[in-house]
Amino acid sequence: MTGRGYLLALFVVPVVAGVYLLCEPALRSSTPQCDGIIEEYGDAERSGPMKPGQTCNLYDFADGRSAGTRTYEQQKKAQDEEARSDYLTGGWWLVYGAAGLFAVSRPGRSRRS
Repeated sequence: MTGRGYLLALFVVPVVAGVYLLCEPALRSSTPQCDGIIEEYGDAERSGPMKPGQTCNLYDFADGRSAGTRTYEQQKKAQDEEARSDYLTGGWWLVYGAAGLFAVSRPGRSRRS
């Protein structure tokens, strides 16, 4: 493989990462997801999709300490902000990779001895 081939392969990686970051939030459900623990009625605890009025207890699972709580609305807002950030980051990666692919793949000047 030539040097140009390696460069093409290297610029494909940001394109793939950008497409992933653009598609992942678009395919995610609009229902807020609690990665911590939702306290149900009684002693039942679960994680996953939240319903209005529920509170999500966030935990740092590495050390088992509480990292705070979020209401349904706060979790929805946090996930919407994360999706916007993913769209922005994915767009930049896609533009960077596409520009690199364009610059490397366009015909260059022929070298003369």
